[in-house]
Amino acid sequence: MISLLQQFLIQTKRFWRLAETRLLFLALLVAVVAVTSVGFFTDRADRAMNVQATQLLGGDMVIVSTRPIDDSYMEEAEKRGLSTASTVSFRSMVSRGEKFQLAQVKAVSDKYPLHGEIETSAVSGGVTKATRIDTLADNEIIADNKLFVSLGTGAGDSVQLGKSQKVLAKIINKMPDQASNAFQFAPTLIMPLAQLPETGLLTAASRANYSFLFAGNEAQIDSFRSWLKPRLTRSEKIRTLEDGMPAIQQALQRGQRFLKMAALLAVILAGAGIALSSYSLTRHETSAVAVLKTMGASRWQVTKHYLSQLLIVALIAGIVGSILGFFIQFFLASYLQDFIGQELPSTGWMPVWVGLLTAQVLVIGFSAPHLLQLVKTAPVQILQRASSASKAPLLLPFISLSLSVLGLMWLQTADIKLSLYLLVAVMIALAVFWVCALLLLKLIRKLGERWHLPKANRRMALMVVVFGVGLFSLLLLTTLRSDLIDRWQASLPEGAPNHFLINIQPNEVQPLKELLAKDNTEAPIYPMVRGRLVEVNDKAISPYDAKYAENQRAQRLLTREFNLSASAEMPEGNMITAGKWFEKGAQSGFSMEQGIADNLGVKMGDKLTFDIAGQRIVETITSMRTVQWDSMKPNFFVLAAPQAFDNYPKTFITSIYLDESKPEVLPNLIKKFPSVTDIDISAILTQVRDLINKAAFAVQGIFLFTLVAGVVVLFAALQSQKALRRKELAILKSLGANRAYLRRNLILEFAMIGGLAGFLAAVLALIAGNVAAYQLFELTPQFNLGLIILGTALGAVLVSIAGYLNVRGLLSVVPVSLFR
Repeated sequence: MISLLQQFLIQTKRFWRLAETRLLFLALLVAVVAVTSVGFFTDRADRAMNVQATQLLGGDMVIVSTRPIDDSYMEEAEKRGLSTASTVSFRSMVSRGEKFQLAQVKAVSDKYPLHGEIETSAVSGGVTKATRIDTLADNEIIADNKLFVSLGTGAGDSVQLGKSQKVLAKIINKMPDQASNAFQFAPTLIMPLAQLPETGLLTAASRANYSFLFAGNEAQIDSFRSWLKPRLTRSEKIRTLEDGMPAIQQALQRGQRFLKMAALLAVILAGAGIALSSYSLTRHETSAVAVLKTMGASRWQVTKHYLSQLLIVALIAGIVGSILGFFIQFFLASYLQDFIGQELPSTGWMPVWVGLLTAQVLVIGFSAPHLLQLVKTAPVQILQRASSASKAPLLLPFISLSLSVLGLMWLQTADIKLSLYLLVAVMIALAVFWVCALLLLKLIRKLGERWHLPKANRRMALMVVVFGVGLFSLLLLTTLRSDLIDRWQASLPEGAPNHFLINIQPNEVQPLKELLAKDNTEAPIYPMVRGRLVEVNDKAISPYDAKYAENQRAQRLLTREFNLSASAEMPEGNMITAGKWFEKGAQSGFSMEQGIADNLGVKMGDKLTFDIAGQRIVETITSMRTVQWDSMKPNFFVLAAPQAFDNYPKTFITSIYLDESKPEVLPNLIKKFPSVTDIDISAILTQVRDLINKAAFAVQGIFLFTLVAGVVVLFAALQSQKALRRKELAILKSLGANRAYLRRNLILEFAMIGGLAGFLAAVLALIAGNVAAYQLFELTPQFNLGLIILGTALGAVLVSIAGYLNVRGLLSVVPVSLFR
């Protein structure tokens, strides 16, 4: 006689041969591959950007202050084995004969920079090489080419700096902080810190910026930061990458969000396949459970047996998927490596753990409700094949699925906003699919007899929901892959501005417009006023206020001056989120960028006071807007009504596109307007555009995972209904239905289900895609009729073909064998 243990082994062997088990494994594998490949890829991207950030900052961590920094910080850092360097920055006049030029003087210690290099050349455009500060001879300094040009000097010439004579040794081509200081008017001059006292420029009353730089491994930096934070004074701040390169940051963040959203949709779709496979699997196992229970197996033993099998399936899928994901990420990363411009760092192991955990959460969250319902059923009820023995409560599966999906989303993105948006989108999609399916099927019932349509029932509604969710995920990703990427690319088209012109004087605005018009290079010119926010609602505001104690960005914003501007028309790429734009002829009001308003804790209707060179302007916030920072056009945190700054000192700014085929335009412009400063942003523009194209390609790769997941869902759904379909066909055949009639009805039924599911999926994908475009990616919503047509047709064709292929074998079987 077979023992209980032998019976468990027999059932285990049979379990692994089932088609449902293979579908379950495939769905888990797709989910893990999607999660781990994107996880490895974004992990390496983050590490690479962190490397670039340290090179941009000159160290792993930087403290900045407007006052001399306590030397005890340096002493403690050196005790902990950290490398250290320091700088002092201020503005001063540099002269040669009768020529004078205001320069940004940066006195640095010998070890500066701790990360990155100062690249110099002997002449403009000459051979570039790295220069260490400690290799400079006595009285030697290095400077931007602008300083050489302004003073009419060459390498080796002497200039006057304060009380001392210095030798301009080399031209600076690249240095840490260069990108973040792109809009600094004065050319940079770097000198050894040891030479600073002899210049006599720095006194107790001098305005200067001090910084300490630190470098070490991650553990050392984290430990030192924890020690340092409680000791920082109000004037001392830890500097981060957020202080510079917002365009590159926004482009990279968008790219990673696209990839993560694509991977999440693949996971959700795979989850639907897992749920269906698990449902079909548990229905298939009712007889096996009956046998085990009649042999004395307890509910706990049965639960443990099947749960262990499911977890083993998840573990194997997690391991295999992680290995595949690791190799696939090399393909994705090869494209990012060109964008970063350096070899990507190796990845960590975290994506592996995330992949393994994803598989376990998916199988538990999506399978457990079916398993628990199965093991609760009494043996006699299962053997009698009563309708699932008992009605399954809907609350448990709903809670289990919701928590599983939300947990997976947060695990993948660490972005609660993105996770909640997608969860809400999926839940709304489920509810809408179910309600709309029932309503439309009622209509079909009324038309059914007249048009000889298949009988509509609740099972058909369920299939509409199942296929609809799968198609919804595919179509939403199609929207993501095409529409959103296309709109992102269109936001930075060929011919986007590649030069900023700043320091334009009021009397030069009209002549400059006329000159640009001659070259067909028209662009809006904005006034630019420097102002410090000093009051909100007539109350003084300070970076040291308690409300900003934990908000370093707000503290930084309040310690510097804003670039303010005024405009009658809302700049291209800006979108109103609250209030409305200035009406024609408006003389008052501020329009504020939403992000900075949130950081500073100000809202619609608040009254802001800015100090502009000793004069004050007070206006009320009349609108909030988002800003497309990577548009490469002038953007402002605060815009005022036209004429608001007529009586304030100001310069003007614009951005233009200069075609490489017209190299004479810029020299002519600078010759006619010598006070205008040109800033070439072609390199940044190329980086952003390159990243957009690479993100588009990478998303297409992730799209393949979702297609595979969609196929799994399709066949899992059909497999879950195959037993019921077998009974229906047996009854119809016994009543005389021939093969042609059955084939026609099956294809028509599947086409109806697929077409209805595709239509609903396309409408919801269009809505969800536009919400994502606006809320997550700050892109303009659009209507796409083609998506609805594509969704309806795709659903009808795919489901009818797949459905017929799934059941056609049953059409040839005689009724008696079907009844068996």
